[in-house]
Amino acid sequence: MRLAIVLAGLSAIYPVAFADIDPPEGYGLHIPEWDVEITPGGERVTLNGTVEEVREELLRLNPRWNDDFLEGLPDESEHSTLVKRTDFYGAKYVCGRWSGARHNPIVDGIKYLRGISGRPGAGPGPGNCGRVSCSYDSAIWWCNDSPKSKQLRSYGSIADGAQYVVQHCTITPSGSSFSSVTGQAFHKTDWNVIVRGANC
Repeated sequence: MRLAIVLAGLSAIYPVAFADIDPPEGYGLHIPEWDVEITPGGERVTLNGTVEEVREELLRLNPRWNDDFLEGLPDESEHSTLVKRTDFYGAKYVCGRWSGARHNPIVDGIKYLRGISGRPGAGPGPGNCGRVSCSYDSAIWWCNDSPKSKQLRSYGSIADGAQYVVQHCTITPSGSSFSSVTGQAFHKTDWNVIVRGANC
């Protein structure tokens, strides 16, 4: 697999390792595509891969990208009425189906997802999944459960699902300072988010 970049009508291909991308058992795989701004109000690029791979490439194109897009985002522990959230209230969830992900990289992935513009799309399901975040052996997946193609309002919607899993499925073993999380949250509009361990 390769990270594809389309800029100003020209196409350039940059190699990226997509090693060991194993979708959850029973699910198909799609590679997420991101249409994002390099600078606020400036040129846009189309990138394929995880949010971490996208962020790395955006920082190469604009070293101030973090300051331009992530500065001022609310901390996940803060309640913000300024950020419209996807409603997962009362959503069905399952904890512990897969190996655990490390808590802190998942929280970082959630923040990065909130900072990326654009609308995620997935081909027809059910069970069509894309790995949208992966770092330190900890991954966030987004899956379409509908037989039709689906497009969400924003990548923040996926972040909301991952945050719901974090809230309900985080475990801190007795005597340990490290937390892990693994689980799946199902949105009422036929899509779900999975947080699990991974090879990345």
